[in-house]
Amino acid sequence: MNKILNINLGGYAVTIDDDAYEYLSSYLDSIRRRFSESEGRDEIMHDIESRLGELITNGMGNRTIVMLPDVEAAIEVMGKPEDFGGEPVEKPGAGASGKKAFRPGKKLFRDEEDAVIGGVCSGLTAYFGMQESIWMRLIFVLLALVSFGFWVPAYLLLWILVPPARTAAERLAMRGETANVENIAREIEQGFERLSKKVNEFGSSEAVSSAGRTTASVAGGCLTVFGKLILGLVIFVAIMMVLGLGSAWVAGIWAFMTAQPYVSYFSPLSTGSTYIAFFNAFFLIGIPIVGLVLWLGRTIFRFKSPAWLGSGLSIFWVLNFISLLLLGGWAAQSFRQGGSVSRNMDLSEIDSDTLRLEWASKGLPGEQDYWFNGDDGFYIGGKGMRVKEMIRINIRKSETGRFECTQTIRARGATGGEAEENAAKTDFDVTFDGKILRVPHGYEIKEGNKWRVQEVKITISVPEGKSVVFGEGINNRVRDVDYAESDNDYNIYDYPDRVFRMTNRGLVCSDCPQFGDRRYRSGRYYEKFMLEGNFDTEIIKDDDFSIEFEGPQTDRDAVESIRTGENLTLTTRGKNLSGQLRCIIKTPDFNSIFAENTGLVTIRGFDVTEASISAKGNSRIKGYLDASNLNLTLNGKCSVELIGSGSEISANLSDGAELEASGWRTDRVEISASDGSKAKLNVNTDALVKADGSSTVKVDGTANVRKGDEQ
Repeated sequence: MNKILNINLGGYAVTIDDDAYEYLSSYLDSIRRRFSESEGRDEIMHDIESRLGELITNGMGNRTIVMLPDVEAAIEVMGKPEDFGGEPVEKPGAGASGKKAFRPGKKLFRDEEDAVIGGVCSGLTAYFGMQESIWMRLIFVLLALVSFGFWVPAYLLLWILVPPARTAAERLAMRGETANVENIAREIEQGFERLSKKVNEFGSSEAVSSAGRTTASVAGGCLTVFGKLILGLVIFVAIMMVLGLGSAWVAGIWAFMTAQPYVSYFSPLSTGSTYIAFFNAFFLIGIPIVGLVLWLGRTIFRFKSPAWLGSGLSIFWVLNFISLLLLGGWAAQSFRQGGSVSRNMDLSEIDSDTLRLEWASKGLPGEQDYWFNGDDGFYIGGKGMRVKEMIRINIRKSETGRFECTQTIRARGATGGEAEENAAKTDFDVTFDGKILRVPHGYEIKEGNKWRVQEVKITISVPEGKSVVFGEGINNRVRDVDYAESDNDYNIYDYPDRVFRMTNRGLVCSDCPQFGDRRYRSGRYYEKFMLEGNFDTEIIKDDDFSIEFEGPQTDRDAVESIRTGENLTLTTRGKNLSGQLRCIIKTPDFNSIFAENTGLVTIRGFDVTEASISAKGNSRIKGYLDASNLNLTLNGKCSVELIGSGSEISANLSDGAELEASGWRTDRVEISASDGSKAKLNVNTDALVKADGSSTVKVDGTANVRKGDEQ
């Protein structure tokens, strides 16, 4: 039966049995005699006892009483007295544990003995194995300059989080050296002044565990590897968040430096209040990120941040939130109401039937360019700010029979009156010389006035029968126009320097190639065609849509075109033509055609999934195309000839219609023929033929031909 003693070992309160106490006392006495003549004997003994207390406490696990194997394991790490010139110590009884493998690591400390401010740089110097701390200090100064001061709070944060190295064991830990008796004594006697940084805890619990603990299993090893991967990911995310916060700081400072000339124009607040709002917004985002990093540090690296830090950051965040909320509400008041002012410009002295609009100047000489927003831009020059091209132009039919120009400027303000005042103070001078209306590239805000989302709208009223022309560039500002047709092929936005004439139905382009002209091109195309009349038509595959008529002008004038969506109808409305008119249509896609009493219709070059061909009367159609599924509806004395290939044909012939498809290779056919109709097909797999006694259907190829409703 052993006695139980309560002792204080280097600041650690432990309960120990008498065998372990006897061995520990002998060990400490031997060390005390070894260093009895050393000047730092007391400090050596204190550090050794403290380290022994740490090792023994960590190695006990859930047990509460220190036993002999616990002391033996700690001594194996610290070193036996004879290892450093001391007297051997006899162990009471048996039970000595084998020598334990011990893997020291590094710890991060501040080196206050080599400190200029807080010892952070000298601690990092020791951690990274650098010889002189001056280089680390220069790196910090450079980072502070490059980051516009962001590295200063980073230094302060490290100062708060990283503990100082106060004992010999901690000074050894900074270099990753084992804190045993020999090294502790050497550290104290030589007075090392450098610190180093931690990476892992000083020693794993396995290194100081008892001899009876078994090694980790394979499954446990796998879990450990997985845990390290997760840990690495978390550390990576934390680093990225801190770097992102630093980037935001740099970007924000750079933006403020760049935008400094604009602050007086844009911000409703004073310059000082604007900067306060910026810092409020930064800390509103940054403090939660710092809090997350601190939490990760406590959870993963066991950092012990000061107790006041968390509550201090929380209070600081709330203060920033309240400040930003108040400043934002104050700023929003300046944009609460809208107002506008309008001015009518007299254009009655125009000496032409055509009004031309141009930019007042080609550029903005002498102005310094800071910001761009697409085609719009903000410029500082002279004694004001120019907002480039933020205008809109509308075209309307004149109700008075005269050219008119109405200029409207809208703005925002705290009240309706203030909004109208802001609009009235906006400089936008349109000039007219009797023929050309010159519009400034943008409006100007004089120094001392504020930008309040000003918008400029110009409305041009054009009399019926008169025209308007927009020069290059200014045509891009036209937004609202009353065109004569909703599916208009030409618009002012896309076609500068064209003459647009006002009609009773709206605006039309009078000098643009019209539908059917040789030069006509359109960004839209048609894929469904309806043809009626005695003229030939050729539909050709092309990348762009175009249509052209060749033949007498009287025949061309007799053809009416109707365009709705994807449908194009060409009809003579029963009028007789000379028979010499030819229509050439080029289009990217083809879907269907309906021809009634037309001349020859040729379809060429298409490869489509599905198509339909319908013919009636005396129409003749030749199709050179491929279609997976082709539907045919033929009625009357019409004829269709097909050359190409596909998967399936569905055909319905009546009243003497003719189909010549022996040059069309297909897998399956379903055909119905009646009233003297004729058909010839080339089928590979299957053909279902339904024909009355007056009709003839011939099927060539290797297909299985079925009659009537045969399955």
